[in-house]
Amino acid sequence: MRANRCSCVLSVASVLLCLLTPLPALADATSQLDLTLQDALDLALQNNRPLLNRRLDREVERFSLEVTEDRWTPRATIRPFASQDRQDRRTGVSSEINMRVPTGGQLSLRWDERLSRDFQDSRSQALSFTQPLLRGAWMNIEMAPIRQARLGEKVNILSFRQTLENLVVAVIGAYRGLIGSVRQVEIADTALLRAREQLQSTRALIRAGRVAAREAVRAEVTVANRELSLTQAQNRLDAANFRLLDILELGSTVRIQPLEKLQVPPTRPDFETVFEEALRKRADYLQAGIAIDAARINLALAKNNRLPDLSLGVQLNDSDPGRKDAQVQLNLSIPFRDRFRDVNYLRARNSLRKAERNQLELRETIDVAVRQVVNDVAVGLRLTELARAARELAQQNLDIEREKFSNGLSTSFEVSASEDDLVRAEQSEVDAIIAYLDVLIRLDFIAGRTLETWGIPVETLP
Repeated sequence: MRANRCSCVLSVASVLLCLLTPLPALADATSQLDLTLQDALDLALQNNRPLLNRRLDREVERFSLEVTEDRWTPRATIRPFASQDRQDRRTGVSSEINMRVPTGGQLSLRWDERLSRDFQDSRSQALSFTQPLLRGAWMNIEMAPIRQARLGEKVNILSFRQTLENLVVAVIGAYRGLIGSVRQVEIADTALLRAREQLQSTRALIRAGRVAAREAVRAEVTVANRELSLTQAQNRLDAANFRLLDILELGSTVRIQPLEKLQVPPTRPDFETVFEEALRKRADYLQAGIAIDAARINLALAKNNRLPDLSLGVQLNDSDPGRKDAQVQLNLSIPFRDRFRDVNYLRARNSLRKAERNQLELRETIDVAVRQVVNDVAVGLRLTELARAARELAQQNLDIEREKFSNGLSTSFEVSASEDDLVRAEQSEVDAIIAYLDVLIRLDFIAGRTLETWGIPVETLP
């Protein structure tokens, strides 16, 4: 009976042990991925789905430009046919070649061949050429669709560049946010370790009769607060990890371990240099200039559409049996009170004026943004220096208070307050460094050199 009771106890203990032991699959559920910032950028460029979709759009946009530039490529059409009625059966083929010319005219060649049931063959050829003399004439108007398509391609490239810049900024911000969260966990963990050491020291001093027993209560409260702060820091770390995983399109079970530390590169940008660089490189400012060029083309087309339609046509015909003739036509069409064209002209003229004003307004906006970011860089660098000095002083003050407490000249409350000051100073230093690095990212973004700074190639403007 006693043996059965022991075996039963052992069985229950075995079951409890199995339930409490973590499964290997759960232990391996989270995998760690060590990444540098450059590694994170490379992963984002490879995996980010919105960027991949934008690259697919670029394939269509490039091909659309090629199609538009085929404006003067000859186009051929072949039409075979067969017909039958009570009296005759006919078969044949008709072909036609059309080609636009840079002067705005159009050349057409048509060839027909028919064969009847009694094998009577008939052929005919026709060559025609039309050339507008007023509306739609000459190179500047004929080239307008191609020029518009090329400007549109420039806008598409700049838009793709903006997409890349936004992605790079998001990755850098998320990666450095993860570094900051890791550092905050380290600060909270170190603070908890110091609090536990202080509690042990306090209990030892109480046993030695050097401090009152109530001092242990304050030390225990400090330990509880540090445990709470550590849990909160770990939760923020998880959130920062998920934020970066979302951008990199990685699985939710991956734990990213950043391999870089927070550093403070001293930077003192010059306003004039950054401003001139922004005007040369910023995608939105370049797009504003392209919008002016496109508006000028639209205005030229609107002016052209108000002209009378005067065209010259020449046609040569050759058909069986040996019949040849030639025709020359001069057609003129003058619209009266066509106010629709006047409205289009007014709209195109005002669009040009608005495009010019928009560029001027954007230039002023860039001026303000550059001045602000240059000032923020200087202030941010100074704040990191002050935060480092404050953290060093807080560390010295804590060391002094702990020494005084060990000699019975201070209290747990004063030590805890000094500990709080040190934690806040360390956290403030981390926040100041991250804020300064974020300002440097914004400086590159405003100057239009984000991709250049990080060595990311982009399509060259035609």
